[in-house]
Amino acid sequence: MKTYLIMCRSVTSAQRAARLLENALIRSAAVKAPKDLTRSGCGYAVRIHADSERAVKLLRSREISIGKIYLTEDGSEYREVSL
Repeated sequence: MKTYLIMCRSVTSAQRAARLLENALIRSAAVKAPKDLTRSGCGYAVRIHADSERAVKLLRSREISIGKIYLTEDGSEYREVSL
């Protein structure tokens, strides 16, 4: 299953983004990002499994600051994608 991680600046931003997506009926969760995806080893992201383009478009339209977007298909290796 494809899983996308949308990086956020803080836990508060990730929670706010996840809440906005849930209200738009896009299943999501605020999660701690894997260490290898962050510079300092601590970071937060929003995890989604579907509607990735719609989710990113919605977050940007509401001016929620997001960072890089990563995709994993097997749960172990992440690669950066652009949406």
